Parts: sequence; structure tokens; C-alpha cells
Amino acid sequence: MRWAIRWALGVALLASSLAGCNSGGGEFIAKGRKALRANNYDAAHQAFDDALKQDPESYDGLWGKAEAYRGQAKLPDQQKLLERIMTVPKLAEAYAGVVKPALEENYRKQAETILGTSPDKAEALLRKAIEINKRSEANTTLSELLTRDGNNLLKQAKYKEASARYAAAIELRIARKARGELQGKKEIADFWARKADFMPRFEVVKNELIEAKIYDDKAKAFFVTAEAEIEGDPKDDENFEANAELDGLVAVTVALNELTWKVAGKERPENASVAYDRAVVSVVSKNLEKRKKDHLFTYRVAVPADALFEKVFEVDEGKFEVKAPEAAAADGGAPAPEEKPAEEKAPE
Repeated sequence: MRWAIRWALGVALLASSLAGCNSGGGEFIAKGRKALRANNYDAAHQAFDDALKQDPESYDGLWGKAEAYRGQAKLPDQQKLLERIMTVPKLAEAYAGVVKPALEENYRKQAETILGTSPDKAEALLRKAIEINKRSEANTTLSELLTRDGNNLLKQAKYKEASARYAAAIELRIARKARGELQGKKEIADFWARKADFMPRFEVVKNELIEAKIYDDKAKAFFVTAEAEIEGDPKDDENFEANAELDGLVAVTVALNELTWKVAGKERPENASVAYDRAVVSVVSKNLEKRKKDHLFTYRVAVPADALFEKVFEVDEGKFEVKAPEAAAADGGAPAPEEKPAEEKAPE
């Protein structure tokens, strides 16, 4: 609204200036303005050119020609004249409140006409508009341009470049919902970028894990089995089975973390733990078996490769906690005991 008021004020000032012109260059200005009102742009240009011959720094002459170019939809020509006004100190000081909004609009409209053909030039123009007015509508247009670039780069597997475009869009003044969606896209691009860098490291242990039937390359999943020896007698403890399952959960949590550090190619610090989302860890089987002197609880879970790789990246970045295995299990390091078993596709 402030820009609109300034624009209207500028037009009013221009009209007042023209009304006071009765001789010399003023006559040409008045003639040019009359031609503008009649949409006779050729005549307007001729009149304003005559005025500028008498005074090359005539604001009315420069502004008049700029208006004529705007009427002709010759935005690059309008841009040059408006920028020329701003290079003259006395004119910039007196008329910036009118010229800057006109330039902002010019940059935006030019960008919108070349978005599909000259995206780099369009981006530069949109950034100029935002430099003039931080709240410019150019923010939305530029965000859409950057998002489109990011999407295309993502399809081309240029993950780091895609992330950079999303990051640039996030910095703009856009709606919170749009920023949240962009953040999600950036996280996806970042994950794939890290994965691309990581895969050569994974190849070092991949065959070993396949032979041990821990990794299924076709299913793109890891299978982790852990056993816990359970002492005591079910007859003496009504919570025996629940406690046994908890011990099995702790064991598989430890095993899952050991695998994470192994895939990361690093030695796991004592009691270091990353917590897996329960939604990505599927229970393949769990079984309490009686032996001669005790019981054995066997827990087997499956984890999608990308979910485990994500935890490897956290290890790489030092984003893990040091806690007792029981605490890690309680915090979600493995699936809850009540989850339904998942069908396992046997590694080939």
C-alpha cells in the first residue's frame, strides 16, 4: 500500500510539474504528456526527446519517455531510463520514492515474461526487485523459480545443487506452509547427496553383510538378529515373559547399533546409541525358547536400507547419545514388543 501511495503521489507531482510548464522545454513536456494520454507513443517520444535536448537531466523528460516505453510494453527500455534517473544524484534524492517502485514493478514484470526462456536473467531481475522492496511479490515468483530448478536438479540426481536451490528459496519472504514444504524437499536432497557420497564406503562391507544374510540387496533391507539368555523360572515370576521380551529388545537394540557403526566404518563408543523410529523397524520374529538351565529370547527385526543409512549419517555428524542399552531401547531404539511381526524375504 505504501508503494501505491508513493506512486500516486509521484504521478500527481509530475502532473503539477507539467501544468507549470509554459515555455521552452516545458512546452515539449506538456506536448509529450498529452500524447501519452492519447496513447500516441511515437509523438510522446519525439516531444520528450526534444525536451531532453534542452536538458538531458530533465526528470519530466526522462520519466515521460519511461512511461511511453511502459505503455508500449518495452520494459527493458523503460528500465534503462528509470535507472538513468537514479544515477543523477539530485533526481535520485528528489524522486526515489516514485522511481524505485516503478523499477520494482519493471523488474518483476520483465522477469515474469522470460521465466521460461531466460531463467538466470529472470532470477537476477527478481533479486533486483527484492533489493528495492524486501516485501516485493518477487519473493513468491523467485521462490517458484528456485523450486522448479531444485525439482529438475533432483530428477537429474544433482542433489547438492538441488539442495542449494531449495535453501535459497527458503531464505525468501514466503508463506510458512511453502517454507515448510521447501524444507522437506531440501532434506530429501541432502539425504540423497550424503547417500551418493557414502555408497563407496558401504561397498567395503556390503558383500560381507550379504554373505552373513544381514543385508538383502534386492529387498534393500537389513535383517538383525539378537539373542538374550534369560535366567529364572516362569513359575516364580508372573512377569517373566514380559521381562524376557524386554531383555530381547535391549539385545536387538544393541545389535542394531553395532550394525550402524559397522556400516559407518567406525568403532562404536561404549554405550553410544542412535534411536530408530519405531515406524521403520519391523519385527520379523520373536521367540522365547526353553533350554535345559535357562531360556533364550530371540529377536529379529528388519530395517530399510535408507533408514539405516540415515542413522549412519547421524553417526558421521556425531549426532548420537551415550546411554545404557536399556535406556536406548526404552527411547525407541527398536520396535515396541506389541508390534505385529513382519514377513521376511529371505536373502538370496
